Amino acid sequence: MSIKAVTFDAYGTLLRNEGLSLIAGRIVADHALSVPIIDVHRCWVDLYHEATQLPTFRTLRELQHDIMTRLLQRFAIKGDVVPYVELFFQVTTTVELYPEALAVLNALGHLRTAIISNADEEHRAAWRMRLPVEFVLISEAVRAYKPDRAVFQHAVERFGVAPHEVLHVGDSEVDDVQGAKAAGLRVAWVNRNGRARRPDVPAPDFEMPDLSPLPTLLATA
Repeated sequence: MSIKAVTFDAYGTLLRNEGLSLIAGRIVADHALSVPIIDVHRCWVDLYHEATQLPTFRTLRELQHDIMTRLLQRFAIKGDVVPYVELFFQVTTTVELYPEALAVLNALGHLRTAIISNADEEHRAAWRMRLPVEFVLISEAVRAYKPDRAVFQHAVERFGVAPHEVLHVGDSEVDDVQGAKAAGLRVAWVNRNGRARRPDVPAPDFEMPDLSPLPTLLATA
């Protein structure tokens, strides 16, 4: 079962994504909360996953305003959400590639490659580094968010191949592993922190600590 194309998630896979915890930290500091920063961050993550799967599509800027409003309400905070929405976009538009990312992308020149990301156009415009891929597909263009299978189907149709001939590479168990498997793609899970897989998520076809093993993996897959 040969691989003819590879899709990559962006944030956390190709692009560093550690800064999101700054939002929770700012909220805790601004309002002198006694709860751990990680608890606020996890609440934000849960609200994000819930919001992106609602039937009516909204951009991330629209969603983040609603998410931050609900997040402050969850911790009984009365305050303006706009600074935290702006911080989200500041963090997610100030990006750099993981050290191995460009070398791995260049090593896959014999394969068709693309990026599929839950991102707004303002995120895409901030990726000023050269990315040697055939196309970039963002949620704002598809009007859907991963793990919705429509996102993966758009990429597969654009490649003009069968779903099982595409390998999706991503770090999110839900958005990437669960979403791509449901759409019939093969999946390589980039598990940079060595965390245990959630029991409700199907097993990926491959698991890697970073992107470095990918060229060898694809040479034998």
